[in-house]
Amino acid sequence: MAEDVFVAGIDVGTTKICTVVGRPQADGRLEVVGVGVTPSAGLKRGIIVDREDAIGTIRQSIDLAQGMAEVEIHSAYVGVTGAHIASANVTGRTNVSPGPAVSDTDVQRAIQSARDAVPLPQDREIIHEVVREFAVDGEGGIMRPIGMSGRRLDVELHAVTGTATIIENIEGSVEECGIKVGSRGLEPIATGTAVITQAERELGVILIDVGGGTTDVAVFVGGGIAHTSAIPVGGDNVTRDLARLLRCSFEEAEQLKCQHARARPEKVDEDQMIQVTLASGGETEAVPLHLVASIIEPRLEEIFALVKANVVRSGTFTDASAGVVLSGGGSQLPDTTDIVSAALDDLPVRVGSPRGLTGRVDLVSSPIHATGVGLAVMAAQDESWAGEPPEPENVGLVDRIMQWWDRLLPRV
Repeated sequence: MAEDVFVAGIDVGTTKICTVVGRPQADGRLEVVGVGVTPSAGLKRGIIVDREDAIGTIRQSIDLAQGMAEVEIHSAYVGVTGAHIASANVTGRTNVSPGPAVSDTDVQRAIQSARDAVPLPQDREIIHEVVREFAVDGEGGIMRPIGMSGRRLDVELHAVTGTATIIENIEGSVEECGIKVGSRGLEPIATGTAVITQAERELGVILIDVGGGTTDVAVFVGGGIAHTSAIPVGGDNVTRDLARLLRCSFEEAEQLKCQHARARPEKVDEDQMIQVTLASGGETEAVPLHLVASIIEPRLEEIFALVKANVVRSGTFTDASAGVVLSGGGSQLPDTTDIVSAALDDLPVRVGSPRGLTGRVDLVSSPIHATGVGLAVMAAQDESWAGEPPEPENVGLVDRIMQWWDRLLPRV
């Protein structure tokens, strides 16, 4: 691998835009070299509602990341989420072409057969797909069937669909900033890439990524993805509850939530108070932190009850032997893990932060950066380079072939 190739991931979220620029390392880790985080504008529940505002904040995030990395990126993996997201596990089948073994063409035919089985109304399209496993002549659990002998090839595919126009608006806004969308990355899968261990994937784990406008859900079983979804409630719902009941601005409520609040009233002394600036102006009022927690707790319980119902409907709830990994900004509120565990039948819960990184790890150590990091890691896995130095004009054909070959071979 060339030393100066870069990858990028852009998390276009309801509350923040996070751009992560990284340099893939020979050992498989990602060196973080640039991060740009800006407050979102023009988005609601993962959907662009004001294109110009959205473009402005996306551009700011990209510029910050490029400036820190000292590299100009031209391509990125972009995250997609929202209540319009749906998923299905489908199967495809093909007869193996005459010959000694399964070929790449056979694999592509089987996958296309599975795609054709996805329920796809006119306004929707497949935005992400993951092969769960192949089967050759009925023998399943195969991940790399090419070269195997057999007459029939089956594939099980996890396909994610979304509303075409919503996705086009997100991609168009990113491309307006001069960035080609290398690929779409479903945000819960990207987050899982950053925070979930392989052992948890094998045992079965539920990922819950609590963002501002949506709560993304993914279930991994047997090493692969089994279910994905996005629920249209998140941390902003908690903030709005606080603002309405405490009669303060949304910004004041968000600051109170992030700096002082807890999620369980019994964890707060009843005599603890906080001064809140009222929406009417400069007047302040002393508010018991116990009351704040009493407002937060039922909303979080509702959110995680919706998550449980969603996973139960998918038929994967009982497969989560490793428990729950919680991520996103909503995971930062103290005592949230207790509420998650209680809502999901006392499953063990841990907060997941990005792992397997080098470089400016301090800038992406929080769960709020997990999706951006995961998108960059996915780009590295697919060798979707975001930027690299221009190739010298005097490099000949043989040299270019040798450079290409060197990228394919692992370093020792």
